[in-house]
Amino acid sequence: MWISIDPEAKLPMFRQVFEALRGAILSGTLASGFKLPSTRELAAELGVSRNVILEAYELLMSEGYITGRSGSGTFVAEGARLEGYAPEAPAERQQAAELTGDAVPAPGGISFRTGRPALEFFPVKQWASALQEVCLEASPDDLSYGDPAGAPELRRVLAEHLWRTRGVVCRPERILVTNGALQALQIIVRLLLGCGDEAVVEDPSNEDLRSVLTATGASLRLLPVDEDGLMTRELPRDGIRPKCIYVTPSHQFPMGGILPVQRRIELARYVQGRDSWIIEDDYDSEFRYDGPPVHSLQSLCPEHVIYIGTFSKTLFPSLRIGYMVLPERFVERARQIKRLSDYQTPTLEQLALARFMGSGHLSTHVHRMKKIYKKRRAHLLQALHEQLGSGFRVWGRPAGLHLVLELETPLPPDFERHLHEHGVTAAVLPGRRLLLGYGHLAEEQLTEGVRRICSALRRGQKDLSLQALF
Repeated sequence: MWISIDPEAKLPMFRQVFEALRGAILSGTLASGFKLPSTRELAAELGVSRNVILEAYELLMSEGYITGRSGSGTFVAEGARLEGYAPEAPAERQQAAELTGDAVPAPGGISFRTGRPALEFFPVKQWASALQEVCLEASPDDLSYGDPAGAPELRRVLAEHLWRTRGVVCRPERILVTNGALQALQIIVRLLLGCGDEAVVEDPSNEDLRSVLTATGASLRLLPVDEDGLMTRELPRDGIRPKCIYVTPSHQFPMGGILPVQRRIELARYVQGRDSWIIEDDYDSEFRYDGPPVHSLQSLCPEHVIYIGTFSKTLFPSLRIGYMVLPERFVERARQIKRLSDYQTPTLEQLALARFMGSGHLSTHVHRMKKIYKKRRAHLLQALHEQLGSGFRVWGRPAGLHLVLELETPLPPDFERHLHEHGVTAAVLPGRRLLLGYGHLAEEQLTEGVRRICSALRRGQKDLSLQALF
């Protein structure tokens, strides 16, 4: 039968037999009506247990590839050939199975990707303890379907935490727990936007955000930002009424500005005079290094702001717990959308998070990480000064886990390729700018990363000079 079995492979042996026979049948190597060996014969030929062949044959029969004839044997079924089908090589199939999630960086590569916390400092023992206690004490109700809006215990702790740290005005029943901030944004889009509506967005901003906002057919109006964030004087006037305005006022992404109170008040007055809403994304402002986190924009006009937050940066990204605080009029509709989307965010993780926060572990962890990130920020700035001198400007110093580096000289064309050739990953922004996430990088990695960026710059500028000669 020309079937190769590898007892050490991750794929079970019965699945290896199934895949080999399935591929031979689909490609026509085994034609319809072909009689297969008996299970005993094939097991002896391959040197495996008969149960392995039985399982493979049963699966093939259940999917219609083979058929059994009483007293005659097992045969390839009619109509099971697929023209042009080519079986995948086992090595290719194994490689495809292992390539999940983000691409693995090259050995020795340095990634300045944004939004990555320093996960090596996360208090795993305290989290494991909270999760274990919740699991051991879980009631039948905790293991059943819960409230789509989120576990009441977590919403109570969240309401107190947000009021104490951000001045957010809310009651627990106005909080909706989501699977990350992205789901919160998707729910908001379904609440507010339809085909033909207009949304105001900061420019520059997150590209994924723009895709989500336009998914319903809405159009975007891009408003510029400066060192203080959104330039509110550019808001559309003359009877134009955008349905929503998306802002990151506590730490503009990616430029890092903190929106001053005068612009916040202008935004609040703007939406109050129109049928408009503010989407406030507070994605990482816990990590402000020159003072406590700034107050939320939501605290100025809670009935006109939908406030979004997440624990991806403060704890760990795979936790996938986000939340939003809604004006009263949207609470029930958002709850219905959440229920129809995935019913609920996993309850036990919510209860563990509530216990983790209630025990003071979140506050302790954030306090510790602010010191670590502040030190890494200072080290990155020092490395930039040592390598580049004074020919640059830095945006976004006060908070967050990234900086924007703006150079005095233009970046060479296709500069991301030059960076890649030097083992560095960093986003190139318009206007001679590089987006540098530093929270997850140790000090020696930051030093080496800046050195490689400078090498890539020199190489790119040399190539430009050579091109000019010819």
